[in-house]
Amino acid sequence: MLVPWTSILVYTFFSFFWGQNGLYAQKHLEAECLRLSENQAKLEHTSKDIRKTKDNLMRDDDALSVYVRQLDYGRGGDEKFVRIKGLGIALNNTPSAGQVFYAAAPDFVPDITIKLISISFGLVVLLFFLIRDFLPWRGLP
Repeated sequence: MLVPWTSILVYTFFSFFWGQNGLYAQKHLEAECLRLSENQAKLEHTSKDIRKTKDNLMRDDDALSVYVRQLDYGRGGDEKFVRIKGLGIALNNTPSAGQVFYAAAPDFVPDITIKLISISFGLVVLLFFLIRDFLPWRGLP
C-alpha cells in the first residue's frame, strides 16, 4: 500500500507547488497583475496629459500659436517669437500613447510531467521493497 500512497503524495506535492494552479503559478500571475495595473496607471496619466494638451489647444490661442511655431509652421517675415511660460505644452517631446502589454502565461510544470514523476517515485519505492524482500538480511531479523 505504500507504493500508491507514495505516488499520490508526490503528485499532490508537485501539483501544490509547481502545478497549473500551484503556488509558483500564482506568484507569477500576481506579478503579471501588478505589472498590468502599473501600466494602466501610466496610461491613465498619459490620457490626462493628452486631454490637458487638447483643452489648451482648443481654448487658448496663445498656446496654439506656441505649438504651431514649435512645429515650424510659423509665418515668414519679421515675425517675432515670444516664449510663453507656464503652459506645460511647449515641450519638444510629445507624450506617447502608451504601450500594449499582454499578460504572459504562467510558468508551471505540465500535469503529465507531474504524473510521470509521481509514478517514477512509486516505482522506485516498489523496487526498493522488491530488492529488500529478495536480499538476505544481515543483522536483526
